Amino acid sequence: MQATINGISIAYEIQGEGLPIVFVHGLGGTSNVWHAQRATLSKYCRVVAFDLSGSGRSDKSKRSYSIDGWADEIAGVMDHLEIDAGVVVGHSMGTVIAQHFAAKYPRRTKAIVLAGALVELSAPGKEAFSKRAEAVEKEGMAGIADAVLGGALSAGTREGNLALTGMVRELLLSNDPACYAGHCRALVAGSAKADQPKITCATLLLVGDQDPVTPLALQKTIAAAIAGSKIRIVPNTAHLTMLESPGSFNTALLEFLATI
Repeated sequence: MQATINGISIAYEIQGEGLPIVFVHGLGGTSNVWHAQRATLSKYCRVVAFDLSGSGRSDKSKRSYSIDGWADEIAGVMDHLEIDAGVVVGHSMGTVIAQHFAAKYPRRTKAIVLAGALVELSAPGKEAFSKRAEAVEKEGMAGIADAVLGGALSAGTREGNLALTGMVRELLLSNDPACYAGHCRALVAGSAKADQPKITCATLLLVGDQDPVTPLALQKTIAAAIAGSKIRIVPNTAHLTMLESPGSFNTALLEFLATI
């Protein structure tokens, strides 16, 4: 389905009834990274997954994006669906968006779940993603897809589940290079550091035990900055925890939702 949000065509899917949960994908992803969560949680909740502008089936005409603009897209999707408040689940870059949303729209946020959470990029990270943006603009996605896979999936999955590895690789390759570059620059400019003291809702951090992108040490720092937040480790996974081990991910998520 499509909705016009802040003048932009946004693709979304909605399924189930009950507590509203909005899923926000990360850099290079689409709403379909949450397919296993939508299929399971829609038995108990009203599940919404959408493509950020510049991703998937949403509008790709823009070249400049921002964390704040994407947070407003969440609010716009909720308005379109007449959802007053709900749980926001973000992955990677989507966790920066989710944190900003929780700070900007506290009354609309029942809880947030941060999978592979980030706050802001380090100075070397900003340099690396700025160079990545330039690289994909010049050479397309093929030049970076395999390198990204190295952190996205654990070695066990890359070697033992070639079907999933191939599908994630195709997901990366299907990105519009100009939009992906714009997303990289939004991440470089983005930060949730100022948002964290303002987050008062229940917060769960989910991290893969083999995640080299957003490791456990980083999650502990984030948990210390968000009052009352909790960490759950998803075993045998790297950065794409919800794809590598959907059963464990969903169990942790459902157990958290039961406490809200």
